[in-house]
Parts: sequence; structure tokens; C-alpha cells
Amino acid sequence: MVTLTIDGQDVSVEEGATILEAAGTLGIRIPTLCKVEGFPPSASCFLCAVKIEGRANLAPSCATPAEEGMIVHTNSDEVRSSRKTALELLMSDHAGDCIGPCRTGCPATLDIPGFVTGIAGGDFRRAAEIAVDYLTIPASLGRICPRLCEQRCHRCETGEPLSIRNLHRLAGERDLESESRYIPRKQQATGKRVAIVGTGPAGLSAAHHLLRRGHHATLFDSRSAPGGMLRWAIPAFRLPRNILEQETDMILALGGEFNLNTKLGVDMTLDDLRRDYDAVFLAIGAQGSRSLGCSGEEHAVSALDFLGKVAEGLRPEIGNDILILGGGNTAMDTCRTAVRLGARNVKVLYRRSRREMPCLMSEVEAAEEEGVNLETLVAPLELAKGKKGKLLLTCHRMELGPPDESGRARPVPIPDSEFTLEADTVIAAIGQSVEWESMGAGDLSLTRWGIAAQLATLATNLEGVFAGGDAVTGADLAIRAVAAGKLAAVSIDQYLNGRPVQGDPDMVTVLMGKMSEQELAEFFRNIEETPRAPMPEIPVEERVKNFREVEIGFSEDMAIREADRCMGCGCAKADTCALRQYATEYGADPLRFSGARRQFQRDLTHPEIVYEPGKCILCGACVAAAAEAGKGLGLAIVGRGFEASVAVPLKGTMVEALPDAAQKAAEVCPTGAFSLRSACHCKLIED
Repeated sequence: MVTLTIDGQDVSVEEGATILEAAGTLGIRIPTLCKVEGFPPSASCFLCAVKIEGRANLAPSCATPAEEGMIVHTNSDEVRSSRKTALELLMSDHAGDCIGPCRTGCPATLDIPGFVTGIAGGDFRRAAEIAVDYLTIPASLGRICPRLCEQRCHRCETGEPLSIRNLHRLAGERDLESESRYIPRKQQATGKRVAIVGTGPAGLSAAHHLLRRGHHATLFDSRSAPGGMLRWAIPAFRLPRNILEQETDMILALGGEFNLNTKLGVDMTLDDLRRDYDAVFLAIGAQGSRSLGCSGEEHAVSALDFLGKVAEGLRPEIGNDILILGGGNTAMDTCRTAVRLGARNVKVLYRRSRREMPCLMSEVEAAEEEGVNLETLVAPLELAKGKKGKLLLTCHRMELGPPDESGRARPVPIPDSEFTLEADTVIAAIGQSVEWESMGAGDLSLTRWGIAAQLATLATNLEGVFAGGDAVTGADLAIRAVAAGKLAAVSIDQYLNGRPVQGDPDMVTVLMGKMSEQELAEFFRNIEETPRAPMPEIPVEERVKNFREVEIGFSEDMAIREADRCMGCGCAKADTCALRQYATEYGADPLRFSGARRQFQRDLTHPEIVYEPGKCILCGACVAAAAEAGKGLGLAIVGRGFEASVAVPLKGTMVEALPDAAQKAAEVCPTGAFSLRSACHCKLIED
């Protein structure tokens, strides 16, 4: 036996035992990637490096024998720095995406491959569970989300992206229609109470995740029904009320409570909530309307007021000639609503070009199909009353100048370009604002956009008060509000449990970035080229007459066919990859040692596994597993330096190399270099 000291603790082990094994007997965890139980150490990753007093250099604990009197430090600043560097070097030429680019585009990081795989296999229940867990209101978002995820789909490289939004809409709908809806499990009640001000997407999301953690949530709203701007500003032909109502009912099923017709700053104060509740989340949204900023602006109607009245079931008298100023989704909702109210001449005016419009182009195209006219590079100068109740809007033509702070080209007036338009109603849809003046903010810190909150945690300057969604960012996307509500729930849970409030740090993610033509050819070689499923719609001549939902939705067969188009771009081992987990733990930066990386390659010759050499860290575990099996050609590390890789000797195939040890190779691989085909989300088409 030899006795040594590790991190101040004495331990005796048999002669020949390694420092790694000695530390294990003390319960001291030393990270390692290349050491696999039952196989000899390779000491290749150097992640298990430790400091031995009296030695100048760090030593790999997996291959260094314990010696009598040795004093070892496993977690010093020098050791941690060395491990971080080792991880960053391993990731520097990693040729693979940890998660699919679609997930990196989703603010809520929806597990897109997971729920899509459920749909592809006809398991709509599982797909709905994943969609609800991440999105809270997947059927509603499946109608209005701007599809940021789809913009990053690898299928865009050669055609149209996967129809992700329409798929999670279908998953959510099937759950709502089922006899037994998915209600997430709740943890044991904590006795803690949280007040949530606002029942829009941020408030609903926060309530969902807080209730699941065992806290009680009371949601306050100044309106008569929950949903926020989803309920009061998005027309029913895009988001039917019954869908939103059914999804908000889940909050009640989880034990949440709604206090409606209750306004912050009028019916209660922030101080009241701080006194009566253990924490407060402010998710009041951006429900104020920005004015036209020109003479006579008081004669214009606010788009939010207009849409709100329609949402209440009223039919405002607007006449036949309608002018709408703005280029966002609210402007599109307004003009299409005006058409359905019987207006025969509806025109949208926007100060920039069509290309700079912030709304979805599909919404513009839908509006034009319904008879709306769009005129760009036009800005209001004056609004005045004319004869016989008409309004006169004087505008000037614009041209695009240098980019402004938003990154878009700045519109500049063209001299002597004024002209006048006549209208029965002029509607302003140029933006929304946070009405913080009326909410009795007290000592709450504010910004030009709304409430000041820490980016990572959503904590405000007031103890126990958090804020998120449009209340912090100004008017933004519903999916970002959902993500903010989820983050707020994590931070509030930490606060209520007396832990440091750190938010929900993301795992380190490696992305390949732009692929070469050769890599794209390799990537798509075994992927079937199939067209994107079109969304069925009500014919134009029918839809302009009523507020029925325009998009009919996918059938189950359509959804399954569309889900089969998913290429499963993310790594099959993303959630279990030891390299990624340690990189997150040590705060490693994948881009620290930027430069050339290995080329993306994928070997599909074995029926049980997928091999991607660009993810290999040369730990040798698969080589040892193949040697232990003792059958076939086995594996070997070939080449030197940057070109070194695991390959089959004699230029053989993976089937010849691993006739019996394929699954073992996938099991011992610490990254996603070897993974089981059954773990892959996509359906690869064989050569």
C-alpha cells in the first residue's frame, strides 16, 4: 500500500493504482474523456491533469501511478485553466453540430428533432409533450410564430426548409383534441407564492414552469380574458380564440389562478404584490400605441384599439377607403381585418421598401391576395379633416439612405415630393410601447424600452421582482416572450429556494458554420429530396367574407410525410456527450482557437452505427473496444497531427472492422463520433 494526499485528504491505495483511482476512493471527481473502465489508459485528452507538488508540469491522473507521500491538487486554478484549454483545443476543429441549426434559431430552444421524430413515427402524444414542455402554447404559436428556426434549416441549402411551425401546431392540436390532454407533472408543493402581472405569452410561460416546480402562481391581467396581445391584437382568422383559450386552460389544470380585470397601478401596486407574494414577475407586455408623429395625428385610429374592438366582437364603422401606416405584422392584421369588415379600398403605406418590412412576407402576400394595396417609400407629413367627414393625409416620397441604428436603410424625404390621399379612416400601426407610466413603478429601474432587467436572469433592481418579455424589450416576438417566461421561472425558482440567481446557462454548443460544396454534397448524399408540404387554406373569395381561420392545418398523413423530411442535423449524443458537458462545466469557448477545421464526413456503411470522424478526439476507446471483441479488422488511429483519425485498417469497411463490436464502440465513444443509428432522428436513405 502507498499513502498520498489528494486535496488535503490522506488516502491509502494498492501499489500500482493511479492517482485517478485513488481520488475515486475519496469521492473526488476528476474529469476524463479517454479513460474507459476496463481498458488501459491512453492519456490522450489530458483533461484529467492534476498538479503534483514538486513537479514542474501537470500530470495525467489516469496514467500516473500513486506514490508514497505524493501531494496532489485536482482543482486548483492552474489545473482548471489547463482543462479548459484542453477542451477548447479538442473543440477547435470539431466537424459537427451539437444541436441542429433549427434549435439555435428558436429562442425557446425547442427540441425540434425530438418532437418531429415523434410525428414521423405517428406518436403525436410524445410530440405534443415535447412541444408543450418547451413552448407552453404550441398550437397558438404554430399559427403566428415567424419561424426563426426554419430560416436556419439545412434544407434551405438546396430547397425549402422543414415546416416546423406547422408541425408543432399539429402536435398541439392533436393534444387539445385528445380525451386525455397532456398535463405536465408537478413537483411537491413548496408553499411559495408568485404574482405574475400579465397573461400574455411571457406570463403564461412563467406560470407553466413555476407551477411545475411546485410553486403557486397567481396571474393578474387588466383585461377580461387571458392571452395578452395574442388574444386582443391578433385576429381570429390567424389565431382562433378557442385554441388560445384551451391552451391557457392548462394553467388552471396545473393549479394556477387568474385574477382578471385587475390593473397594476390602479387595483393594486407593486408594493402590494411584494408584500403579499414571495416573488413577482412583471410580464405586462407592450400594449401602448405609438403616434404618427405628424400634425393632426389625433385624427388617426390606433391599430391596437381597432383590433381590440374587433376581438371583443364589435364591428367598428370604418368606411370604404382605409389607409394604414406601418409595415409590421400588426399592420398586416389591421388591413386584412379591414377587408373583412367590408372596406373596398384598403391601402398600406410604409416608409421603407418592401424588402425592409419587418413583417413576414407571407403575411404581405396574403394581404395582397385579399385585395390590399401596398405602397412603399411613403411617410406621413400631415393629417387633417376634409369635406364630408373625409380625412386628408399628406405624405412625402422617401428614398433609402445609410443604415440607422436598427441596421436597416434610413428613409430620407425626397424634396418637393408631397402628395395627398383621401380616406374614411386612417389607422396607425407603426409600433407599440410599454405603458410603464401608469403601472406605479415606484423605485423600479426603467430603460427607454421599458423595465430594466438583467439579461441572464431577468432580475430587476428590486429584491424578488423579475421582468421579461415585451415589458423589457419593447414590442417583440411572442416566441421570445415565451422564452423569457421560461427563463424567469428558472431564476425565480432559484430565488425562492435560496440559491444564487444565475438563470439557465446554455450548454456549450459547437456549430460547423458554413459548409463547403464538398461537405454539402456529403451531407445531402443520403438525404431524400422531397418538397415541402403546402399549408391548405380557405379560398380567397371565401375567407375575405368572414373571420374563419385561413390556414386549415395539416392532416396527420401530411404531417408524417413532412416530418420525414427532417434530416436530424443535430448530434445523436448531444445530451450525453462528455466533451460538451465538460466544456459547459469549465466554461470553455469553442471559438478560442479558431481556424481550419476538419471536413464533415459521415460513414453509413454499418447497419448499426453512424461514424462521423470529424467528431473524433482520438481517445482510442473504440480501438480498444474493437480489440477486446477480437473479431474483424478492428480499428486503428492512422495518420499524424492534424490528419490523424480513427479508420479501418487495409481500407476495409466498418462492417469488416466491427462485426460484433459496433454497439460497444458507440457506447464507449465520449463524443458523437460513433452513435447508434437508432438514436439518429432522421431517416437516412441508403445508397
